[in-house]
Amino acid sequence: MKFTAFIKPVLAVTALSIASLSFADNILIVMSDKSELELKEGKTYTTGFYLNELMEPVKRFLDEGHTLTFATPSGVVPAMDPNSDSLSLFGNDQAYYDAHKALLNELKLIDIVNSPVVSFDRVEQIGIEHFDAFFAPGGHAPMEDLLVDDQLGRILTAFHTTNKPTGLVCHGPIALLSTLKNNDEFVQQLTNGQKAVADENWIYKGYKMTVFSNTEEDAAKGYLGGGEMKFYPETALSAAGGDYKRSQADWAQNVVVDRELITGQNPASAKAVAEEILKKL
Repeated sequence: MKFTAFIKPVLAVTALSIASLSFADNILIVMSDKSELELKEGKTYTTGFYLNELMEPVKRFLDEGHTLTFATPSGVVPAMDPNSDSLSLFGNDQAYYDAHKALLNELKLIDIVNSPVVSFDRVEQIGIEHFDAFFAPGGHAPMEDLLVDDQLGRILTAFHTTNKPTGLVCHGPIALLSTLKNNDEFVQQLTNGQKAVADENWIYKGYKMTVFSNTEEDAAKGYLGGGEMKFYPETALSAAGGDYKRSQADWAQNVVVDRELITGQNPASAKAVAEEILKKL
């Protein structure tokens, strides 16, 4: 296979292991380019993507020989949530953690000078039809920008229309709101504590889906340094018309598949979302 210009910095051993393949699917990896989440009362939370939620799927995709294109709304290098750089999120397995952290560094995803990340403009220039699957990790950052990004809404709609695998994990599924025709108004209503009224023709209306649960948000409040989120993603996706499904216990792996849509509830669900995407490719 050939790597695109956006994935050149791949481990040499990975490139060699897949060189014999005659073709590979191109997976679009979408991240927020925000590093802070605005909270109530003017407070902020330093955030970004969650390390395991991004790198466990990325490593699986590369191990299976797929080409990856990384993108953020404006092409700004994404930030990593500092709370996610934790051995506990990798099963307290030092070797497993080290392998994924090394791959992050090898890919230079958060390297300000050499990052391969491109903008949504560039994705549309390439042509959305050239991508075979979509994946978005969590971390709180998507709740700052992806949920109201009209360009992302067009990208997701194209994947929906062509029935291509669309995977998102933890807070990532909040990006599905970008496909609402009234996404700005809907999010503002949620922010104001009003009853949020979504576009009745939302493309994901009635889809079974999951996202970081309200009870998990409550349990994780300590990370916010005394701040409070403006609204929770479970509440938002349910109000928009999603058929929310959660695990019986907080933090337990939970992946929901409905047609082309694959959603994972929390960090423990990231690798399983990747496996479901791979099944569909």
